[in-house]
Amino acid sequence: MPEPDKKNKDLETAIRAALEAGRIQLDAIKSMSTSTPLNIEKKEDLSPVTDIDKQCEERIKNIILKKFPNDSFLGEESGETNNPAGARRWIVDPLDGTRPFIRGIPTHSVLIALEEDGVPAVGVIHLPAMGMGITCYATRGGGAYIDGKRIGVSRTSRLSDAMGSVLGVTEYADDPIGRSLIGLTRAWDYAYGFMDAYSYVLLASGKLDVCVNLLDKPWDCAAAACIVTEAGGRFSDACGEATVHGGSIVLTNGILHDEVLGMLR
Repeated sequence: MPEPDKKNKDLETAIRAALEAGRIQLDAIKSMSTSTPLNIEKKEDLSPVTDIDKQCEERIKNIILKKFPNDSFLGEESGETNNPAGARRWIVDPLDGTRPFIRGIPTHSVLIALEEDGVPAVGVIHLPAMGMGITCYATRGGGAYIDGKRIGVSRTSRLSDAMGSVLGVTEYADDPIGRSLIGLTRAWDYAYGFMDAYSYVLLASGKLDVCVNLLDKPWDCAAAACIVTEAGGRFSDACGEATVHGGSIVLTNGILHDEVLGMLR
């Protein structure tokens, strides 16, 4: 289990909320194994959403806003609860990887980030179904960790030696950036098949070198942006701006970042 600094109430609260949402997901998996069906709906973008997504977000929101009632909250399922007077906003994906979750693939996760003045300041990625559960977290200036152990990005310096993952090839297949994305995967040594929050944990811990997602929303990547930065890496959108609100995310070990952006442009 993670051992965050108890003095950091933001991180402590985020991890507690993530663990509780993770337990909801695990309980649902047990129910699914006894033939209790999930209630699956389609959103406007045709992505699936279940009652478990909504339950997880409600629980996370209650925990966070009870502790920090003056903060804003942006959740994938419930939208934004805005406090105009505050400079702090929590950004949450309560069940990242709903499709893997429905299929019983254990890479689904809980993503919680705190943004202060537009900059990710806390990030938590909790993967409840991976082994005994994996929790990766970071605070601005405090380093990145997996279950209490400090982690860092790779030192891979040549794109031809890199291993990475991408998302958006199919959706942007007919656009220049989609063709650039395919070219990027051909330039490195190996393309890792899965592209989800687990990929971001792999990057932050030095097992992957590059992740590019052309379809990301802020709740998909805000936690990873904080974690990867604190692990020694770098993040930006595909245009090179250090933001999680650009509709895309590029996460690298830092060494390869400019080269990756150059290929995408």
